[in-house]
Amino acid sequence: MRFRGMEPRFCGGLYLALLHILLLPVRCREFPHYLFQSLMKGYNKEEWPSYQEGPGRPTRVYVEIYIVSISSINAESMDFVVDFLLTQHWKDPRLRFSENVSKVLELHQLRQIKKLWLPDPYIINAKSAYFHEITLPNRFARVTTEGNITYNARLTAKLSCQMQLRLYPMDTQECEIYLESYGYSTEILYLHWHWDKDTAFSMEPNLELPNFMRPISDSIECVDTYSMGLFSCLKVKLKLQRRISYHLTQTYLPTVLIVSVSWVTFWLSVEAVPARVTLGITTLLTMTTLIGGAKQGLPAVSYIKALDVWMGTCTFFVFSTLLEYVVVSKASRRKVVMLVPMPNNNNANTNHAMPRSSTFSSGAKFENHYSPPGTAKSPNQTQFRPHKLSIPPQNGSFEYDVESPVDTYLPGPTKVILTPAQQAKRIDVIARVLFPSLFGAFNFVYWTYYLMQSWDEAG
Repeated sequence: MRFRGMEPRFCGGLYLALLHILLLPVRCREFPHYLFQSLMKGYNKEEWPSYQEGPGRPTRVYVEIYIVSISSINAESMDFVVDFLLTQHWKDPRLRFSENVSKVLELHQLRQIKKLWLPDPYIINAKSAYFHEITLPNRFARVTTEGNITYNARLTAKLSCQMQLRLYPMDTQECEIYLESYGYSTEILYLHWHWDKDTAFSMEPNLELPNFMRPISDSIECVDTYSMGLFSCLKVKLKLQRRISYHLTQTYLPTVLIVSVSWVTFWLSVEAVPARVTLGITTLLTMTTLIGGAKQGLPAVSYIKALDVWMGTCTFFVFSTLLEYVVVSKASRRKVVMLVPMPNNNNANTNHAMPRSSTFSSGAKFENHYSPPGTAKSPNQTQFRPHKLSIPPQNGSFEYDVESPVDTYLPGPTKVILTPAQQAKRIDVIARVLFPSLFGAFNFVYWTYYLMQSWDEAG
């Protein structure tokens, strides 16, 4: 009777024990920290995963980088800001657990993640960097039943980029994201890009840069040598080609218009001194202001940039208009006339420039001994025409009585006398054609050379 009384108690206890065993996986799924605490028993985070395998068996870490945004590409400080997700994969056999307990272990608490052994990559070319902490620390770890660990973190870094600005603003910059193990040599840790090349490095599909085209990337695995040993590293090279459309509208087009406006002085009268001087000085000062604005945000480099060539040449053209007016003003005040050759159609008109017999108000006298064509002449006779005699004046008059052979003048063009005002106007007419032609030739050479250099650098 006593045995029979104890049978229900024994069966009840056995039932509760079986129920506890069956519900253990449910409890672990509902409370992952129970599973995590069991995995941490005897776990030493100072030992890397392949420590027990002996030397020559480094832990392989596979890295993914996903670019969220690129901003603040600053040529003056030569850096840029990148916001990205860094994902690392490795295998730690010490964290294996039964599949019956759970399919995967998710760790979102930072205090739990810090208890694991973690790789130590750092960004070599980082000026500053930080993890995102809003609204919670943007880091998590995932452990599978086979001990495969995925560690993901979001961070923002300001990275240095050594820029070459010789072709600015048609340049292409090559910047890097440079990762390397800080304390683990290649005997302990080796970094690799993810086995899937499409996910090893990727960018936000809608990523847009204000002054650059969408970057072209190239991922590289490398090993750096230091006095402490060999250290594994990873590089991402980003080719950033600058958009020239902004500079066309903000720099090149305004300077072309200013240079063109400076040529208006060629159509103004030489007597319009205030108008021509004011226009020249105004355009020159405007060019100086544009040069200051275009160079804002650029470093003081020792070499000449493409923008410097353009601005310097445009300034020279504007300054040349002022010099041209100085020449025109000087020519308009000259007291010496100019003889300009004019074409002749026949020999009969060769005497239009000088009449046969004329006397100037100063007393200069022409005595013509020229024999018209067709008249008979002796063998010893030579045809002569008047020529100015370089003899000091006598009694306040110049005598033009020296005869020189007609053969030295015929056939030849007729010379027209230009007044100083006409000489000044002639210089303006030449400048109207010369200045635009030279500026057009400069544009052809400038754009051909620098665009070809830009295409070669971008390719």
